Amino acid sequence: MTELGAYVERYETNNRRRALMAVVAMVLGLPFAALGAFLFWVGEQGRGGANQAIPGVIIGCGLGLALLGISLAWQSVRRRGEVFTLYEAGFVHTWGKTTTVVPWTTIATVTDQSKNNILARTFGGDVGCLVELADGRKVLINGYTEGAAVLMYNVFEATRR
Repeated sequence: MTELGAYVERYETNNRRRALMAVVAMVLGLPFAALGAFLFWVGEQGRGGANQAIPGVIIGCGLGLALLGISLAWQSVRRRGEVFTLYEAGFVHTWGKTTTVVPWTTIATVTDQSKNNILARTFGGDVGCLVELADGRKVLINGYTEGAAVLMYNVFEATRR
């Protein structure tokens, strides 16, 4: 990409890890939801409708994990071959048959969506950089991309100039 200047570095997304985390989320989430439903049912039988907050929380956490797993599985299939290539004057985001060329001058906003907790670190949310372009398109850099923190730093630094 000669209009973006010299090549700096390539960052590949680890879709294998994304797919593995999808399976982990679903394998943990579905039994949790079933356990919560069972506890809810047992509580209804024994107490005649007493407070069912704990089973409700367990059901909610289980369903949340299962939905996260489904989302990650869809992304691992849809975003196969995702790569970010950094140049001096921008970056290129490629996945499937889609290529987005992002010169630094076309970036409207960059938002840090990183989270620092065990769930985020496990499921790729430890690094989250949402790049909004002037034309409304969005590019997300997340923790499944190898070296995402360095890429995110470079994007932030380039947009501050």
